[in-house]
Amino acid sequence: MKNRKVVQFETPHTQQVSVDRRVRRRVHIRRFERIVAVFLLIFLFLGFQIVRSRHALAKVNTNIHQTEVQLADQKARERELNQQVKQLHDPEYIQQVIRSKYNYSKQGETVYNLDN
Repeated sequence: MKNRKVVQFETPHTQQVSVDRRVRRRVHIRRFERIVAVFLLIFLFLGFQIVRSRHALAKVNTNIHQTEVQLADQKARERELNQQVKQLHDPEYIQQVIRSKYNYSKQGETVYNLDN
């Protein structure tokens, strides 16, 4: 009791009050630690859920991008095939394909094969 002008008497009542204060203080500290632990667990759980959902979202976005690329490729292939179908309706194109692929010739025409 350094330089105090008022001194507390050490009676059983004051000792009990002092002990009660210390007990209450420890109870409050333990309660505070438990509350902090519960909030920390909730925070960790929710953080884990956010990370998992972001990972799933990234995976879905990757799949969407891959599917869009495949769709663009298929549309290009479809355009090519539609162009071929249109050309197959043209008799001159058909003659040209048959003549080049199967070495057919018109009457009176001589075919020279240069592929060996």
